[in-house]
Amino acid sequence: MLLAVLSVAALLYYYAHQQLLLYGDAVAHLNIARRVVDNRHPLEFYGQLGTVWLPLQHIAMLPFVWVNTLWRSGIAGAIPGMVAFVLGTLGIFRLVSARAGVFPGYFAAAIYALNPNLLYMQTTAMNEPIFLAFFIWALVYLDEFLRATASKVNDSVASAEMKPRRALEYCGIVMAGGAFTRYDGWFAAAIFGVILTWAFLGWRRRITDPRLRRAATKSFLEVLLLNALVPVYWLIYTWAVSGNALDFATGPYSAKAIALRSTAQGTPPYPGQHDVVTAALYFLKAAQLNMGAPLWGLVLLALTLLGTALAVWRFRRYGILLLLWLPLAFYGLSIAYGSVPIYIPVWYPFSYYNVRYGLELLPVFAAFLAILAGYAAEKSNTTPVRVAGWAALIALVGASYVSAYAGSPITLREASVNSRGRIALEQGLANVLAQMPSSATLLMYEAEHAGALRLAGIPLRHVISEAEHPDWEWAQVDPAHHADYVIACQGDPVWTAVRHHRAEFTQVFSITAPGQSNCMVYKPKAAGGSESIQ
Repeated sequence: MLLAVLSVAALLYYYAHQQLLLYGDAVAHLNIARRVVDNRHPLEFYGQLGTVWLPLQHIAMLPFVWVNTLWRSGIAGAIPGMVAFVLGTLGIFRLVSARAGVFPGYFAAAIYALNPNLLYMQTTAMNEPIFLAFFIWALVYLDEFLRATASKVNDSVASAEMKPRRALEYCGIVMAGGAFTRYDGWFAAAIFGVILTWAFLGWRRRITDPRLRRAATKSFLEVLLLNALVPVYWLIYTWAVSGNALDFATGPYSAKAIALRSTAQGTPPYPGQHDVVTAALYFLKAAQLNMGAPLWGLVLLALTLLGTALAVWRFRRYGILLLLWLPLAFYGLSIAYGSVPIYIPVWYPFSYYNVRYGLELLPVFAAFLAILAGYAAEKSNTTPVRVAGWAALIALVGASYVSAYAGSPITLREASVNSRGRIALEQGLANVLAQMPSSATLLMYEAEHAGALRLAGIPLRHVISEAEHPDWEWAQVDPAHHADYVIACQGDPVWTAVRHHRAEFTQVFSITAPGQSNCMVYKPKAAGGSESIQ
């Protein structure tokens, strides 16, 4: 209940400051979910989930996004993240307390729940908090499975066998949830699957009851099948929708395609490109900045590395927690070879881009700072020394978080810096769209400025966009006879189509904003002058 109050308080604060939808990706996530329940071909709703982002977050929004108020405010996108925030914190407590004790568990939960950047991100329609919850709980159940199968029990007793089987099955379900949320989940599920296989084979050999051995084998095979089906399903779905099973990796909206479009010819490689070590350092630096101001974050990182060394030294007790470092490997490889750059304000090129990815190491800071403090307390001879040690570490984390709040969380700064021109243009475009007849059909490339439709309250079923097939393809061939108004932003597909049929249109409005492509609103076969909105 306390976590829920904290989550709602953060939502109210950022809602009051109109900061729920600063991330362009958050707007896109929200509109993907909305398009499932508000589109031109209701019987084809299933294909509206898109082919780049995995679908679970969008499915989780469906009970809320059909309500106009929740959609337009962004709250529909926040609710799944808020639930994940609560569950993720509970997972951190359960994971750490099982290995290090109750008080370190509470300390780890506090580090996780009070992080300024996580508190902001869980109020947005971004999927990092959701994936973190799945990742943490997969590790919780993996740890419980390992501990249950390692215990000295009578393997013929059914009640003793239920606990590892239940942990195994829950681990598989949660792993699949993570794999349906972010591609990080595919990487984590592969690693967890290898560990589960090794642990299961050892456990199965010790089961003497044939009936229980069959039941355990059935559970294990179900877990493997469920997690194998996730990528198989997504490849088949993506192929069915786009004609390219790897559209999420090589298609026009993939990270690779975005990097090619946004990088000028002759521009030097981004930091970490084709260099795993540099890529890992940038990701680690982003994680440090998500903990607070550079100096405070650096101190916490040093202590976290010390806690990690302790976990390696006492591997039998803490070794399972080392799996929390998996995002470092995944993002090191993604930055180096997956066209996923990270720009941070304190290192070249001194900018903000994907800094939020560093938040995925928050469980590392929470867990290893807690076990370091817990171990130090165990070795202390007197109560005053233990209390002083805990107080010093709590003060250190508190100072780091205060520094983050004082300068505003870095994820909020990233979102603000990168949204200024886009929001100005979308607001201007929304002002124009709101003046149009409510029944008008629009032709618009929705990927660039979908936020304008939300701000204006335009039903998506009135919009011919790249998600509406075959309407989109026909409209590209003959735009003047398929829509009442055409919104074309310089360089997008609609702009190209209008150029080829310019004589059939009258420009009604022109909308400009600093750093953004100009957008024009056209009316087919209409006379009249041109107005300009700045």
